[in-house]
Amino acid sequence: MGPRHLLRDRRGAATIEFALLTCFLFAIMLAALDFGMFFIQRGNLGSGVATTAVHSFSNRAAVPFTNIPTMVAAIAGAPGASNLVVTVECNGGDTPCVNESRVCACLTADNGYRATATCGAPCGAASGSAAARSGYYLRVKASYRYVPAVVPASLFGDTTLEQAAVVRLQ
Repeated sequence: MGPRHLLRDRRGAATIEFALLTCFLFAIMLAALDFGMFFIQRGNLGSGVATTAVHSFSNRAAVPFTNIPTMVAAIAGAPGASNLVVTVECNGGDTPCVNESRVCACLTADNGYRATATCGAPCGAASGSAAARSGYYLRVKASYRYVPAVVPASLFGDTTLEQAAVVRLQ
């Protein structure tokens, strides 16, 4: 019995094939899990931003502007080391958000804001809708960088998760 006998011996071939295929399938399942976590965390971030915007609308007379970043983080459930950044702007961020003496604006077709003299004034065709009226708009924007667990980050491309919501408070 020499080495030629070992080349013809087929015992255990199925076991070796199974082991090789199992490693390959396990790697594919881990990659699918990583991509799934990316989309779940993106959805959670969107849910956190949307829920916070709805809460702000429900409390539009006394919006807790300083608590908004904490609310988004709590609802989104972003991982602790996720470097979550929450931006809160009112009417484009030119002035701080306030609950009294609000200055209203019109949304423009290019997603900007144009100041108006009074709230409820017609915005005209520049806003993209002739029926649009000026108001006090709150924009909540949240973003953080997703860190893949298995798949190299270079395969994901840009891993920044970003969600935003705009709600009219007045």
